[in-house]
Amino acid sequence: MKINNFYRLLKNIGIFRTFNEKQIENIFSKIHYQIKDYPKNELVFFRGDTINHIIIILEGLCKGEMQKLNGDSIVIDYIPSQQIVAPAFIFGDVSTFPVDLITVEKTKLLFLDKNDFLELLQTDKTLLINFINEISNKGQLLSKRIWFNFTNKTITEKIISYVKQNQKNGIITFYPNISELAKKFEITRPSLSREISSLCNKGFLTKISNNQYRVDLSVI
Repeated sequence: MKINNFYRLLKNIGIFRTFNEKQIENIFSKIHYQIKDYPKNELVFFRGDTINHIIIILEGLCKGEMQKLNGDSIVIDYIPSQQIVAPAFIFGDVSTFPVDLITVEKTKLLFLDKNDFLELLQTDKTLLINFINEISNKGQLLSKRIWFNFTNKTITEKIISYVKQNQKNGIITFYPNISELAKKFEITRPSLSREISSLCNKGFLTKISNNQYRVDLSVI
């Protein structure tokens, strides 16, 4: 990756968004870092592995997954590009991965030296505030997800709530696909597909392309 493209890409990441490219270059002159490429479906870290770096997804998509006692897996979250991996677990008494980290597609990860980053947080107030905001935003997102699973009991209710929260300009994309979303809802893919078809018959959803639908909120 060309260095100018690298700094330009970092400007889209939450903790660096308030800095210009020259300031980002200055930050990275004080920190050791490494960029690694991973293929699709690569198990990058196991649940319980120690977090020794600040890890940022530069390109690609990852998911956090947990294994149940019966061997089934549950998708806890999808982590898109330009996001920090498990920011709330980087520091603290138990600094380990809370879930398995798996690539969903070809992915490029940025590893920042944890000690270098900690020193920068102590000397750069803006970077510190940005990092705290990142942790707070993730905590709020987790709270919403817990509430979602607690209040939405039926498959239909889960789909409708998901659509209302994630639709943009009347369009919803079941991200990254129906199979992965079914895992997140802890249901089978056929069950999810049937309920989506039912919502299409009711006019709430109209299929545009694979995984993408037009939404009519007035129907529900």
